[in-house]
Amino acid sequence: MTLYPIIMPVAEPGHRLSGKDKVARLSQLSREALRLSAESSGILLGDLRKDEDDVPCPSNGYYWSVSHKSKCVAAVVSTSSIGIDVEEIRPRSGLVYDVVASDEEWNLSKDRSWHTFFRFWTAKEAVLKSVGIGIGGLRKCRVISIPDENHLLLNYRDSLFYVGQLRYRNHIVSVLQNYDEIEWSIVEDSRWRRIIDSPHNFCIGTHNNR
Repeated sequence: MTLYPIIMPVAEPGHRLSGKDKVARLSQLSREALRLSAESSGILLGDLRKDEDDVPCPSNGYYWSVSHKSKCVAAVVSTSSIGIDVEEIRPRSGLVYDVVASDEEWNLSKDRSWHTFFRFWTAKEAVLKSVGIGIGGLRKCRVISIPDENHLLLNYRDSLFYVGQLRYRNHIVSVLQNYDEIEWSIVEDSRWRRIIDSPHNFCIGTHNNR
C-alpha cells in the first residue's frame, strides 16, 4: 500500500506555550495531521484510544501513530502496525551517543554527528512504536544497515524493519516503511508539498545474527 505520513509545523505562537496549554495544542495538531493522513489513505477512523501502556489501539481496524515536538507534528495511518517519530536536531549530552547506539552501529556511519544520532533515535522509536514497546526496548533494536540518506534497516528480536526518513526544518521524521511506498505530505498554511518515496529491493523477515 501507500503510506501518507503528514508533517505539519507548529505556528510561532505555539512555540511559547507551556504546560497543559502546550500539550493540548500539540495534541490538537497531531490529530489534525492524523485526520489528513486517513483522508489521503481513503480510511475512516473511529474513536482514537490507547491501552494501559499508552499504545494506540486500532481504530475501525486501522493502525495509527502520532508524534510531536514543540515546532513540528507528524502522523500516519496504516492497514498494519505502524510507528512514526519526529525529533528536532539539537545537541544533547555527549553521553547519549552510547545510549542510542552501540559502537558497531556507529561504525556504519561516517561520523557521530547529531544528524546521525537523531536518524538512529527516531528510526528506533518508529520500530518500537510499531511493535507496541516503549523506550525500554531501545538497546534490543539495532541499526544494521544505512542504505542511503533516507532509509535505515533495523533488527528487533530477529526481525527486520525498513524505515523511511525525511529531514524537515531541522527535524528528522521516521516512519516504518517495510514494503510500502511513502507519499510524504508537508502541510504549511493549507499548502501541500508531496514527496514520493518508493521502497528499495531488500529482504524483510526473520534475521539470524549467527
